[in-house]
Amino acid sequence: QGRFHGYSAASSVSYVGQGPSTRGAEGKGARRAAVVTPSAKKEQAPTLVDKKAVMSEVQKRACAVIEDIIKKWATSYARAVELRPGAEKSGALEFVGLFSKPSKEEPIAWPVVRVHFTVPNDFDTALVPRVTYNLEGERMVYDVTTDLGRRFKESWLDRIVMDKRAIRADMALRTKR
Repeated sequence: QGRFHGYSAASSVSYVGQGPSTRGAEGKGARRAAVVTPSAKKEQAPTLVDKKAVMSEVQKRACAVIEDIIKKWATSYARAVELRPGAEKSGALEFVGLFSKPSKEEPIAWPVVRVHFTVPNDFDTALVPRVTYNLEGERMVYDVTTDLGRRFKESWLDRIVMDKRAIRADMALRTKR
């Protein structure tokens, strides 16, 4: 069975109106409809890593809470939420929100800004879950239940993006010498 980037070729294909012994009898130009038999429809692993597949049910619900919070934050940014490395084993409710701004010139956007989230274990019972977050490279921890934590500004992400671009440009100048 051949494999190509996670997809597998069907190992048992039969042609309509032909058995395995008469397959080549009609000539090469004849049209034949391929029918995939049930034995060829084996369930394959997804080619892209599904980050939510490794989450527990509690982690999935906490991730949904975070996604509800950040969908109002930065509308011009593409965003995704995944578990913080190591959290899938420990069961911790710690996540990383990834924000990027794709454009026509850069469809796979660089840089990506990370926002680190922590959700308390009792988030299901709280009226407003006390989700805390901090921006990449900063010490200030915001709480979404406070006034300052609710007022997330897209300019915070823009500033981090500009800082990363400036560092990259500076590094490029240093290597040209």
